[in-house]
Amino acid sequence: MNLKEDESLLLFTDTEKDYLLALIDRFVETARTITRKVKHYVYPSLGGHGKEPPEEVWRLAFGDRAINELRKKGLFEHILHKEDYSEYEALQILKAYAEDVPHVVVAFPYYSTTHTFFRKALTEDLGCRYASMPLFEPEMFYGPMDVDWDYVARLSLDVADMLSEAEWVHVKAEGTDMEFSVSGRSAVADTGLFHYSGQYGNLPAGEAFLAPLENSAFGKLTLTYGTNRKLERPITLKFRDGAVEEIEGFEPYRNYLEEVFKRHENARIIAEFGVGTNPGAKKPDNILEAEKILGTVHIAIGDNHTFGGINRVSFHTDYVVFEPQVTIGGKGWQKRLLEKGRLKT
Repeated sequence: MNLKEDESLLLFTDTEKDYLLALIDRFVETARTITRKVKHYVYPSLGGHGKEPPEEVWRLAFGDRAINELRKKGLFEHILHKEDYSEYEALQILKAYAEDVPHVVVAFPYYSTTHTFFRKALTEDLGCRYASMPLFEPEMFYGPMDVDWDYVARLSLDVADMLSEAEWVHVKAEGTDMEFSVSGRSAVADTGLFHYSGQYGNLPAGEAFLAPLENSAFGKLTLTYGTNRKLERPITLKFRDGAVEEIEGFEPYRNYLEEVFKRHENARIIAEFGVGTNPGAKKPDNILEAEKILGTVHIAIGDNHTFGGINRVSFHTDYVVFEPQVTIGGKGWQKRLLEKGRLKT
C-alpha cells in the first residue's frame, strides 16, 4: 500500500469471524507505527458479497457533510440498496462535500466491498488507494501474500492487455463449455501493488479480469466449489442470453442460488471473467485465494457496474474453473490463452 507518515488510513471489517476482530487490532497497532491518522470500524456482518457498507463507514470515508447532502437529495438509501439513482449526481455531491477522505483504505470484512459504489467513488473519483480482502484468513500471509509481487504485476498486466484486445472468449473444461463477448470492454490488472492514486484490488492479489457483455453468455458452467467450501455434488449453471436460465444437479448450494435469484433477478447475469496469476495461491475452497491460482479462470455472476459493466445488484460471486482451455479472439485472429491450466502468454 506504500502508506506514508503524512497520509491517513481507514481500516474496517465485520463481525462474521472472530479472527477478523483480532486482525483489525493488529492492523491498527501496526499502522500507528507508520501514521497517526488511523480510523477503524467494525460492523455487523452484512451476509453477502457486493453489498454497500453501512452508513457509519461512509461517514468515516467521506465525512458527515457529504452523506448528509446525499440524504437531503434522496440518494443515499438508493445507493445503499443498489436501486436506480443518478451515479453522476451522487459523485458530484461527494466531490463537492467530502472531507478528510483517507489516502488509503484496507477493507477486510468477510463479505466483499470490491464491487460497490463506495469503493468506486473512493478510487476512481477521489484518488484513494484501496485494498479489498474479503474472506481473508491469516494463513494467507504465508502463501499467496508471500510472492514476488513484481512478477505477479507483470503477468497480470500482460494478461489484462490480451483480454482488452479480445472480442470473444471460449472456456472449456470438465463439465464447462461457455462462450461470451468482451468486445469493447477493458480488463483490469489486480497487481497487488497499490502505490499510486486510485489504484485498487484484492490482497492477496493476482488476476486480470473484465466484464463480459451482459447479454452474451451461452453454454454451461459446472461448479465444484462455492465461495468457501467444496460442494457435496457438482452443479451446472446453464446460460442463455447472458443469464443463468437453469441449474442442474442436487446440492444445498443450488437452493441458496435459487433463493438469491428470486430476490434479485439480475443476480443471474454474467458479471466477470478473470484469469489467475498468483503462483503462491493454492487453496481451492476460499474464493479470495482460489480465483488467484495461476492457471485457473473464474466466471462471476451479479454486479459488475464498478469495473466496466452495466449490471447493478446487491450480489457478486465468482466460480473457479480448474485446468481450463481458454481461447480468445477477434476479427481475423484467435489465440489459445490457457491449455489445460497452463498459461500461454
